[in-house]
Amino acid sequence: MRTVTLLREGWQFSSCSWDGTYQTLPTGQDWVDVTLPHVWNGDDPKQEGPRLYRCTLALADAARPAFVDFGAVAGICHAWLNGCYLGCHKGGYARFRFALSGARAGSNELLVLADNTHRDYIPLGGDFNNYGGIYRPVHLIQTGATHFDLLYYGTSGLTVEPGPDGKVQVSARIAGPTEGVQIQYEVLDQGEACACVTRPASAPQACLQVSRPHSWDGRKDPYLYACRARLLRDGVCLDEASLPFGFRSIQLSPEQGFFLNGQHLKLRGAAKHQDWEGCRCAVSEAQQRQDIQLFCGMGANAVRLSHYQHPDLTYDLCDQAGLVVWAEIPLLALPDGNEAVFENAKQQLTELILQLKHHPSICFWGVENEISMAGESLEMYRKIGQLHQLAKELDPTRFTTLANINAVKLNSQLNHLTDAVGYNIYFGWYYGEATDYGPFFDRFHKKNPDMPLCLSEYGADSLITLHRDDPKPGDCSEEFQCRWHETAYPQIEARDFVWGSFVWNMFDFGSANRAMATSKGRNCKGLVTYDRSVCKDAYYFYKACWSEEPFVYLTGRRYARRCGETTTVKVYSNAPSVTLTVNGQVFASQEGNRVFVFDQVPLAEGDNRIAASAGSLTDAITLTRVAQPEQSYIYDDPNPGFNVKNWFTLQESKEDLFPADHYSIMDEMGDLMKSPEAWALLEQEVPRITSDPLTRILTYVTLLRKINTKSSQYSEDFVKELNRKLNAIPKPQELVSRDED
Repeated sequence: MRTVTLLREGWQFSSCSWDGTYQTLPTGQDWVDVTLPHVWNGDDPKQEGPRLYRCTLALADAARPAFVDFGAVAGICHAWLNGCYLGCHKGGYARFRFALSGARAGSNELLVLADNTHRDYIPLGGDFNNYGGIYRPVHLIQTGATHFDLLYYGTSGLTVEPGPDGKVQVSARIAGPTEGVQIQYEVLDQGEACACVTRPASAPQACLQVSRPHSWDGRKDPYLYACRARLLRDGVCLDEASLPFGFRSIQLSPEQGFFLNGQHLKLRGAAKHQDWEGCRCAVSEAQQRQDIQLFCGMGANAVRLSHYQHPDLTYDLCDQAGLVVWAEIPLLALPDGNEAVFENAKQQLTELILQLKHHPSICFWGVENEISMAGESLEMYRKIGQLHQLAKELDPTRFTTLANINAVKLNSQLNHLTDAVGYNIYFGWYYGEATDYGPFFDRFHKKNPDMPLCLSEYGADSLITLHRDDPKPGDCSEEFQCRWHETAYPQIEARDFVWGSFVWNMFDFGSANRAMATSKGRNCKGLVTYDRSVCKDAYYFYKACWSEEPFVYLTGRRYARRCGETTTVKVYSNAPSVTLTVNGQVFASQEGNRVFVFDQVPLAEGDNRIAASAGSLTDAITLTRVAQPEQSYIYDDPNPGFNVKNWFTLQESKEDLFPADHYSIMDEMGDLMKSPEAWALLEQEVPRITSDPLTRILTYVTLLRKINTKSSQYSEDFVKELNRKLNAIPKPQELVSRDED
């Protein structure tokens, strides 16, 4: 039988010197003791490069096959045992193993090089931190001579493919001699065998039948079975493997959305990164459990595990909680001609699917996220089509999907390569208005009536320290985030053909290049803070929309110091009516739906006890009336942007200022670059923008949005005049026709 040993203690860490060839052993200096999991650049995630880890492995019996099992290593991993090269793995998120060839009885030195430098593997970059290190657990596995194959794409060697009718197709990959060996499969229902079959190890495929199978039915009833496989010789167990699974069916309709076991299920949830304040990506089991509990507490029924393969336990927890999962690979860019990156994308997609396809919670395989940020190409379409085909070959039972950036045109080929499509859209935050979602969905559905659509990202930043009575885009207040979601979500909910939506993000997360209001180095669109200590007010808006657990919640509790004789108090609840009391006196009762707004609530001098009740449910906060506004609550964007709506007059309409057949500040930078006349004008008028390297990368960004990021450098009159000069330059007809589509 196999033995599994956790390798947590006894590690040392060092910077390293290495010539990049596996024949040469890298050398370290200034070794320090560390405990795994370990992240070496948590305080400065912009740091990249190779780092060394080493430990001593004690093997009592060197004749037994031995393997080192890595939950994941950031970036590229090389390993040596006793100076002999073991192998290389490219990709920082999937499980992989090396055989410990050349092991000897007694002490063996394992040397591991972890290199998080962005090279010829995915992701090439991203709006999240590029951590480095051995950040998931490592195990030493020893087996007998005959064992389940541990080197096949990091899998257990066991494959389980259940059907909704109770049939379970099973197979296994076996390493070592199989003469006289049988493989016994059992389906376990709550630990008891309910189906069993035995086959020769030389022919390991089999089919088991479970009578009256109990379906895995999402949050309503996440019922699970397990498949246990044992290798037997003369009745003696040589090795054993097991996987959880569930019986369920899924369908997807471009008109009606997602169906689980024949019942319509509107998918509603959020995306998440494996990132916690303090431990960064080295999340513990307890932290993973807390994350999933927060999803369930909000009433979510789905999660997008972005933008890469997460720890195995996270998928187990989603199975157990009944959350529908979108799992994906970290393909965030796909440059033409870079075959190494594409081959690595195929490798990581293969690992993702083969390692995880037994999970009933996973219903979608994501093959890319926003790869068209630098433009689209025929080569891109061909390669995404190949990833779709690979996914279907590995697992024909699930849907493929992708996440487009907002600039992808409705008639783009990217909308016809996978089974389903998602769009990452931030109307009312980065561009447009929060009321633009519904019209966008309707235009997409009209243009692509046969393609199922979801909203794969949407959100707005907020900091729990920022508040104001008159929230506006860019102020990063909790109040604006709440108002934004209150506006956006009903447009999603009203359309069955939008099969799902995923708030970006469930949790604030690290992003070294970001600076938002008073926060540096993190994305603050989360509904929960980076350390998970505070659920922001917007979290409870979704709880009011989604949860069946009765509750009442007073918003604005961190907006505790307020100026004025009266204030507005907002309550979220899934109860039909709410009563508000102020300092023990009933102020008013309201009937409503989810959001209850009480205006002109009186505030006495000093502290005021505000309570909201719905039946036996009560929530209370203290608001303190102060003489002057609390300045620490207020953030004013130094580059607030120009509100071009103020330019519209009876004499000049939107169509006059931004004509479809001539250029304007509303055009994308990529289109402006293609016009020699327009680009020459911009090089003369706004050289800081045309010389910015990001301008040639983020070609989908409009000129107005670029100007708004530097609005303090330009007067409104200057921008108006620049727009008029662009209006004098006609667009080519193919561009006009494309925009009309």
